Amino acid sequence: MTNSSVDETDRRILSILQTEGRITNLELAERVGLSPTPCSRRVKRLEEDGVIMGYGARINPTSVGQSVSVMVQVRLSQQSPADIEAFMSAVHRLPEITECLLVTGNLDYVLKVQTADVEALRDFVLKELKAIPCVSETSTMLILDVAKSSNGL
Repeated sequence: MTNSSVDETDRRILSILQTEGRITNLELAERVGLSPTPCSRRVKRLEEDGVIMGYGARINPTSVGQSVSVMVQVRLSQQSPADIEAFMSAVHRLPEITECLLVTGNLDYVLKVQTADVEALRDFVLKELKAIPCVSETSTMLILDVAKSSNGL
């Protein structure tokens, strides 16, 4: 689906689903001013076209023992296909990494990492992240508070 085929009604549907993913189709339809069947068809089309990529619960990291959240900037020594493949393989293997963003500028990747405590973070950075052969540099920023968290509109 191209960006131009997402109309204002679709955007209202997406906005509501982002904050209330478990809303019933009936309530969603009422809130966007549609009858249930057309609303359901729109949601199905947005799913099929890849606009809606999935549904999931937002988990409070502290409640599951992950009280330290950081952003780690990563620079690779080289960006050869083999280095990138090795790095991405490690990213998918390490559960502490919850997000991996390829970025422009003087960095290569920014990672969101969650650990139980500072000692676990230290072990992760020194024994896991810096042990990846193609990682040449890292810089870690502690997340003190989340003022806004949203993945879209």
